Amino acid sequence: MGFSVSGAAAVVFVGLLVSAAALYPAVDSYTERRSEAISDREERALDRQNTAIGGLNATYDPDTDTLRVLANNTGAATLSVREVDLLVDGSYATPPAGSVVVDGSATTEVWAPGERLVVTRSEPSAPDRVKLVTGSGVAVTAQVEVV
Repeated sequence: MGFSVSGAAAVVFVGLLVSAAALYPAVDSYTERRSEAISDREERALDRQNTAIGGLNATYDPDTDTLRVLANNTGAATLSVREVDLLVDGSYATPPAGSVVVDGSATTEVWAPGERLVVTRSEPSAPDRVKLVTGSGVAVTAQVEVV
């Protein structure tokens, strides 16, 4: 073997070292992001598992054009009132300010286990169904009773 073979081997070896040095940070960053994503997914799954809504009751009063939705937090997770969504007949319905009450308090942002949520909303006509959806994606649907 001459110098040219040894020199070529040295150039290839140096090239491999440089490419490995450039590749390592990218692989390390990918591994860290993947690990964080898996951890976040497991945390969201645990939140969904600990979330339960029970006793959903929806009534409509045609005299006052008022829809009233009552629900109990029967799960183990504390929920955010801001992350609870209401759908009326399949359409997103934003309740007016002060119309969401948790155990008698209209100022709280926390819906703790065992507490009752009451949403009052004006509707021009009697809806058929309502759906309450939590921030973790747990949903419950009820037929509206006209009183």
